[in-house]
Amino acid sequence: MGEKYFLHEIRGNAGTVDNKGIVVCKTFDDAKQGYHAYMGAYAYGHDENTDFVSCMITDGWGNIIKEFCETWVKPKTPEP
Repeated sequence: MGEKYFLHEIRGNAGTVDNKGIVVCKTFDDAKQGYHAYMGAYAYGHDENTDFVSCMITDGWGNIIKEFCETWVKPKTPEP
């Protein structure tokens, strides 16, 4: 199992958090591409309906690849 990588995708909207799934990747490069695509599509305010995104890559032994483990939370808008 050591040659596989797993991309964990979680996204939330208005307090509801959904596990979007775990993608099995054949190579580390595939996992990295998926990580950047997922974070780029939903985090950092790119999708206004999303207020929480968490994404990480693990290897076939269950180790978290620390450089590819991130959680983004939409900043709260100050009330007037």
